[in-house]
Amino acid sequence: MPETASNAIEFVGVTKRYASSVAVEELDLAIPAGLITAFVGPSGCGKTTSLRMINRMVEPTEGSILIQGEDNRSRPAYELRRSMGYVMQQAGLMPHRSVADNIATVPRLQGASRADGRSRALELMDTVGLDRKLAKRYPAQLSGGQAQRVGVARALAADSPILLMDEPFSAVDPVVRTDLQQELVRLHEQLERTIVFVTHDIDEAVALGHRIAVFAEGGRIAQFGTPEEILRAPADDFVASFVGRDRGLRRLTFASGRELPLHPLADLADQAGRPWAPWELLVNDAGRPAGWRFRDREVTGGTLFAPGGSLREALDAVPLALRVGVAVDAEGRASGLLASDDVLAAAGRERRSRYGVAE
Repeated sequence: MPETASNAIEFVGVTKRYASSVAVEELDLAIPAGLITAFVGPSGCGKTTSLRMINRMVEPTEGSILIQGEDNRSRPAYELRRSMGYVMQQAGLMPHRSVADNIATVPRLQGASRADGRSRALELMDTVGLDRKLAKRYPAQLSGGQAQRVGVARALAADSPILLMDEPFSAVDPVVRTDLQQELVRLHEQLERTIVFVTHDIDEAVALGHRIAVFAEGGRIAQFGTPEEILRAPADDFVASFVGRDRGLRRLTFASGRELPLHPLADLADQAGRPWAPWELLVNDAGRPAGWRFRDREVTGGTLFAPGGSLREALDAVPLALRVGVAVDAEGRASGLLASDDVLAAAGRERRSRYGVAE
């Protein structure tokens, strides 16, 4: 996790009222520079309104918002918006413009030539993992995941230290969503931007956020802290309910699996009495796991347990049907087997030792 030297964004007594309701009430919140801060909460709790007040898509009724110490009302709203990236649901791409032209929108508005804007767009396509062959396509010709990557690339084109994301992955299927989440983590490690990410999904907030702000109805912050703090000690009944009954599993994300015993790969050859008897591990020429063979059917893919992984990752790596998972070394080669009994026992010990009860 990157070190934080200051706060990138500060809400100071911010309230947003509409004619018959209060969307956000007296919000005081300091968002650290260089981290991902997730705004999470039920529908109508003010998280999106709060995000949009940062770039003045919504104007606050009272209070002030500081961007790197400067009031965000100190310059024109259009200039403020161009100075930071913004990603919305379903990408919000202009349908009549190509992928490259969509990405180049902000550089062009900032005075870049057409050639420079296109060059920047192609560079950003590389950054977000988009094939340059897609540059001339139009949004209607893209998959949902591709369109969201274009939206992220367009936001990065602002070349701002701040990136705002309003439920950007909510409209894509779960597999694509996981890929996009992993891509965002990679981008953050590479670029070290300050990211404010709105989601209604606590699992997504835990997976992505270095800090989480849990919003409650009425536009108030119920709790702000690290994912581990919120999962370990919810501030009140609302947070405990929102986090959910399975928060014990989520907390295993922060528990190390380094002490788990690894069984020899040769155990797979000892079929007698083993729960994985019908299964065979497939590896490629480099010794990397490629999937499983069940009788005459091959099942590719699956989660692997990497060095330094968490207990949650260990649980995910053990398919229920096999009761055994595969561990890999730093080069991705199969290095041993994880037994479900060992993983479950370690998870139970972790819960009891850290929280005092078996959840």
